[in-house]
Amino acid sequence: MDAQITIGQLITVLFAIAGGGVLVVLFKTLANLNQIFSNINKIVQRNEVNIDSALNSLPNILANTEEITKSVNEEMQHVSGAIKAIEETVEYTASAAQVVTEDIVLPVKDILEILALVKSIFIKDKKKGWFEK
Repeated sequence: MDAQITIGQLITVLFAIAGGGVLVVLFKTLANLNQIFSNINKIVQRNEVNIDSALNSLPNILANTEEITKSVNEEMQHVSGAIKAIEETVEYTASAAQVVTEDIVLPVKDILEILALVKSIFIKDKKKGWFEK
């Protein structure tokens, strides 16, 4: 009994075996996906009340968020105004300090230098001896 097997028949048998393996893997994957979806369904059913309450409170949360955002924006405007006022005050103080320096301190310094010069002309220091300090 000699039977000849052609290459086409061999390839057909190999593809049939491979196709069967793929079908087994696909079936196991579908079974796992079914189990996963079943678990998800159980979790959703257990937490249905919590999910509903969270979805019902979502508009309130969004409204509160909007109010908080408006409040923060208003406060930021107030802070910005205060910062501008502080900048103006610092600029005014710096210019006032410069005016005081230029108009009062520098002339007084010049007067004190002149007085020191006059004092050095009219008052002479005594020379110290060997034993005097």
